[in-house]
Amino acid sequence: MIDTIIFDFGNVIVDYNANYIVRCFADKDEDIELLCDAVNHNWSALDEGIMEYDEYINQTKAMLPERLYDNVDRLFVDWYKCMPYIDGVKEIIKSLRQNGYKLIILSNAPDYFADVIDYFDVVQNFDAIVISGKIKMFKPNKDIYEYVLKKYGLTDENTLFIDDKMENVNSAKSCNINGLVFNQDAEKLKTDLKELFGINL
Repeated sequence: MIDTIIFDFGNVIVDYNANYIVRCFADKDEDIELLCDAVNHNWSALDEGIMEYDEYINQTKAMLPERLYDNVDRLFVDWYKCMPYIDGVKEIIKSLRQNGYKLIILSNAPDYFADVIDYFDVVQNFDAIVISGKIKMFKPNKDIYEYVLKKYGLTDENTLFIDDKMENVNSAKSCNINGLVFNQDAEKLKTDLKELFGINL
């Protein structure tokens, strides 16, 4: 019986679109592609926790003309504010919380995000938040799932992991965790929770 549900954050709870985020901080349309290339040049290094946030910002600026430095600074402070909730998911999370499920966020994201994630009021429903850059472990590597199981005393077969990427779900399944791929359709998620795992909302 499932008693714990682990949620990815980007593209499961909120809509994470790297290009859209950059557009929020571009003053001119002709700068969007230039900023996108620079800002996203090695974002996975932040998610993996192998590069300091300030160092990454400096690398990004080095790829751009000085006139865009202010755009870069603003982006790296407020980028997360350009991620809207995915329709219906917040309500599902609240219902799961009310029904007594233990809820955990497991997200590939920079260390910085761990300090600002409470900008999203939905996190109040979660018992724990695990950010890859903070612990220097990274989905889909198995060690991050094993870390969560051990740290929070979870039983693998009683745990469900929801992510938008098949490779992340498959890696969780290799740790005997139940897995579900989410395709930004809250109604289908409710149906899958009920029909596949007996979870009624």
